[in-house]
Amino acid sequence: MSDEVTIRIVRPTDAAQLLTLLRQLQQETPFLLADTTDLASSATAETEQLTQLLQTDNNLLLVAALGDQLVGFARVAASSAPEIQHIGEVGIALLHEFWGYGLGTALLEEVLAWAQANPLMRRLELTVQQRNQRAYQLYQKLGFQVEGQMARGFYDEQAGFQTLIQMALLIDHD
Repeated sequence: MSDEVTIRIVRPTDAAQLLTLLRQLQQETPFLLADTTDLASSATAETEQLTQLLQTDNNLLLVAALGDQLVGFARVAASSAPEIQHIGEVGIALLHEFWGYGLGTALLEEVLAWAQANPLMRRLELTVQQRNQRAYQLYQKLGFQVEGQMARGFYDEQAGFQTLIQMALLIDHD
């Protein structure tokens, strides 16, 4: 299946589809740590945000597309503040039907290649729910190290309080 999917940098014209994807992900997975207020954004506002994001050197948004349908994404969000512009927060999500095909690995490998080629990036960090062992193992496999845990760091209506694991990967440029 993964050979049918294209991984590419997001385009401003993807705004409406990206919002649709985010809303669907919010419905089908308990593992997202996203703020749902962003999902109320209009396609016009999202287009503007994507345009601004593409003008920065330390932010990345990749999408996984099956034909015209977006089925997942990987992002690196970083600040413009000089003191912390070298730190990127990583997030990855795929529609459930696309789990198990290596797309999460492919997306994260693209993120890592981008970070290694980007002289601004020196640290990638992420937060994952302890119960999300599939994602946790992927992050470990690709070199992320555990830096800490947050007991009761997330609340799920069905499962209750969840422990979050904080992980990071340092980027050394040759």
